[in-house]
Amino acid sequence: MNSNNLIEEIMAAARGCWGIVSGNRRMADEIDGSWSGVSTSFIAILMALGAQAMLELPLPADVAAPMPLFVLFHLLAVNLAGFYGVYLFLRTKGRPFDFGSYVSAHNWSNFFFLVLALLLAFVLPGLIGSLVISVITALFYIRAASFLLDIRGPDVVLMIGAQLLTMFVCVVALMLIGGLVPGVGFHILGEAISNPPG
Repeated sequence: MNSNNLIEEIMAAARGCWGIVSGNRRMADEIDGSWSGVSTSFIAILMALGAQAMLELPLPADVAAPMPLFVLFHLLAVNLAGFYGVYLFLRTKGRPFDFGSYVSAHNWSNFFFLVLALLLAFVLPGLIGSLVISVITALFYIRAASFLLDIRGPDVVLMIGAQLLTMFVCVVALMLIGGLVPGVGFHILGEAISNPPG
């Protein structure tokens, strides 16, 4: 893929994500749900998750994080588990669905929301910026379910529940792997447990 095509795809993805947030179905249709579009969107989410992995995570004092590469692996695995939960829910509905567009939209949204969050950190630092991002993200999730998957009303809650469940199972599995292979996952420091402060 040459640079011009990549720029065009980024612009189309930006228009599509904005269309989802703003409620413009015609713009939302610019999300590329083909195999090529989904593959490119994973470059975007890897960049977004990579940036998050490099940032210092807000962890309790008695929890040690693995090296950033493994943090990136954890974040990617949890995201993929969430997609799997949505896929399983859609299969139970028994209706045809455009899963590629949904995955592509969410991957690109992670990238654009990270850029927006960094900008808001300077313009609206603190709670206000976080609240703005939270509202836009919630709106995006609800409208993406409606526009791209034809899921509405209580089914949106059930779909999010299925997504959160598979993500939780993934987190538990990663914690078990981290416990078995030190340094690969997040783990609780033994010294902090045996010698609590105070």
